[in-house]
Amino acid sequence: MIGILVRASFLLGCAVIAPSSTAFTTTLFDSTANIPDAVAYPVAFASSFRVGARVAVINQPRVPSIDVLVGSSVLRLPGGALVRLFYPASSNVTSQEEAPYCTNGRETTNGMSALVGFEQLGLSFLLAHLANAPSGCLKNAPMKADESGSLPLLVYSHGYGGNMDMASFFHRTMASKGMIVASIEHTDGTASSTVIREKDGTERLQRFNRYLMTDRQQLTRRATELLEALDELPGTIRDMFNIETATVMLGGHSYGCPSAIMAANGASSETKCDGLILHDPALGMGYGMLPPNGARIDTPTITYTSDEYNRGRVRYGDTTLHVKGCFHGNFVDAALWAPRVVMRALSLIIPAAGPACPREIHEQLADSAMEFLKCRDASSQHVIGGSLFERVHF
Repeated sequence: MIGILVRASFLLGCAVIAPSSTAFTTTLFDSTANIPDAVAYPVAFASSFRVGARVAVINQPRVPSIDVLVGSSVLRLPGGALVRLFYPASSNVTSQEEAPYCTNGRETTNGMSALVGFEQLGLSFLLAHLANAPSGCLKNAPMKADESGSLPLLVYSHGYGGNMDMASFFHRTMASKGMIVASIEHTDGTASSTVIREKDGTERLQRFNRYLMTDRQQLTRRATELLEALDELPGTIRDMFNIETATVMLGGHSYGCPSAIMAANGASSETKCDGLILHDPALGMGYGMLPPNGARIDTPTITYTSDEYNRGRVRYGDTTLHVKGCFHGNFVDAALWAPRVVMRALSLIIPAAGPACPREIHEQLADSAMEFLKCRDASSQHVIGGSLFERVHF
């Protein structure tokens, strides 16, 4: 019976790409009857899996629909880290060129594939469709200020093995609410890949390397890059777009959270840091260099947790909101990389997509973050009032 099912799955995979004639399919099924199970099983699985995966990502990912123009620009900090900006764009756009989802195309997706083992198994195609995907953002579009002539700025740190692109849809949604999101691509070896510029001006690709530095050195490098962004970006944005930054906050996902916390705690009196916005903080990766979980800190802080982190009783800052039906991957774009049914099935193995609508999660997180940037009050009903939010206590 198992042999029949495996051969049937092989037939199904072939039927996607083969002529739809009865004679062809009958001959094909008859021919598989003579294939030994030891050969049929792996061949059938590999064939049907590859075909199924390739079919599943056709026309994926689909850019979430929003009514506001969002621009995207990439720049480099003096210290070397790349930064991708997402911001409200002016309607006076002279060019309609769309920014790519992945800044470095296949190099970015190959780095992501290598990190999770896909490249080593010859399965890089599972993420390859992201290399040429659109971001929904206008490349280097002029920035549009709010009524006051300024915009709030959120400097954001990616997670362990992340990069500045893998939350592009989420950051686009956040920017559509009226903020600038500056996604930092760290150079400490924890980015899935990044492009390093040497002192002589040459550039080289750096893949994820957990041994590039010690754990504490990595966290220190990340915090230093965030502090540099706080100091440099307001002036850079003023020079590039003639727009002032009003409120300036730090944020992050997973390992990006202890990076942001450490930066906020180490900021000088001259460095502007008005608050922290944390998504699933991996507090255990603070390596003893952070205030203890539950400690009162001076910087206004709001934390959002997934179902998994809420079960682990992760809490930090003034207010912690459990986002019901949200998994760890919902704080980036993982849930939107393929059809929902595919990502939900994958979530049986890794926490890629929770049961809640991924676009609704991003909308409510973006609305809440924008309100927090405005009022800096983590207990405000405008901040905590989302239908997916559950306020939790220490």
